[in-house]
Amino acid sequence: MQIILIFGIILILGLVCGRLFEKIGIPQVVGYIIIGVILGDSITHVIPHKLLDNLSPLTSIALAFIGFMVGGELKYSTFRKYGKQFFAILFSEGLMTMLLVTTVTILWTGNVALGILLGALSSATAPAATVDVLWEYHSRGPLTSTIMAIVALDDGLALILYGFAFAFAKALVANNALSLKIMLLQPLIEIFGSIAVGVILGFFLDKASQFVKKSDDKLVINTGAILLASGIAVYFHLSFILTNMILGFYLTNINPHRNESNFESIKAFVPPIYILFFIFVGARVNLGLLPKMGMIGLLYVIGRTAGKYIGAFFGAKFSRSPKGVQKYLGFALLSQAGVAIGLALDIYQNFGQFGVEGAQIGNTVINVIAATTFLVQIFGPPLVKFAISKAGEIPPQNKKDLTSGGKND
Repeated sequence: MQIILIFGIILILGLVCGRLFEKIGIPQVVGYIIIGVILGDSITHVIPHKLLDNLSPLTSIALAFIGFMVGGELKYSTFRKYGKQFFAILFSEGLMTMLLVTTVTILWTGNVALGILLGALSSATAPAATVDVLWEYHSRGPLTSTIMAIVALDDGLALILYGFAFAFAKALVANNALSLKIMLLQPLIEIFGSIAVGVILGFFLDKASQFVKKSDDKLVINTGAILLASGIAVYFHLSFILTNMILGFYLTNINPHRNESNFESIKAFVPPIYILFFIFVGARVNLGLLPKMGMIGLLYVIGRTAGKYIGAFFGAKFSRSPKGVQKYLGFALLSQAGVAIGLALDIYQNFGQFGVEGAQIGNTVINVIAATTFLVQIFGPPLVKFAISKAGEIPPQNKKDLTSGGKND
């Protein structure tokens, strides 16, 4: 009963706080995260860390739904028109970010292994908070399409960069030879395995949709497919976010008219899950880590912010993207969460076995990523809103809703 009571409290508080933030022009997701911080171990202990660990499957489910809905936004026609621009920007912002974070970390600490690991993790962009802002303001346009594509593709690039960084850092710390399997084969298996599972399940779900007419039944079969995709991905050590992105991508491009109702049924179902997810993200924040972040954390934030903005600008400039994309895309790529934290935990667990130096690297990485994630999750969503607003991609009706305090919702 205590857990049920907590769920009721956080859903109502999350909605109220989100709406209050919306009225003052701040994305609702920031309100959810702040409510989470207040209810977490940092302040009131209403949502203890142990409970969050027990509820981790719910967090995974929320990310799975987000991945599915992001995949549904990635139209083949958009990739055919802007594909070269997307990939030019992806590699430019990802590699530039890794380069800058790696460089400033090595210059400050003199530790090459630590620098390259933090550099690889810095390349990842969290889709959840970023996309939630785009949906909240119903933004449309070249910048919105580019943001959707980049946050979807970024995790794949981050996995590849992490494979190289992990193998190189491990060889330095443990005095081992570089492993081609860890550097390249393992990330590629994870990426292409996720694609294969997403396509296969998308094929069967598309066929099944021909015989499912009732909206309630569509919700059940789509939810079942998303959970099935996630379970298979976790079992085979694949990316369940990428798997569900491919599932959504397949459905929206194979038979868009028939499968449009699939996305509508999920969209009406997931708002409570999203609120719980972002509140849990905030509840996991340990404010005590912020002072411990120190100069390394500050350099990480500066290097990552500069890398994302400069890399996105030059990638967009080189690929002749619209001016709005060139000027504002970098502001929308700062959120960091799931993938970066997951990879940081992997470093922490693996490098602890390599003596004192390995343990120090693991501790530093997990503390820096945990602390900086809180900062960028708070400042990231308002900057996404700033970017789409400056690019003129918030529809006039939504601007009217914002100025009238949401009365037209």
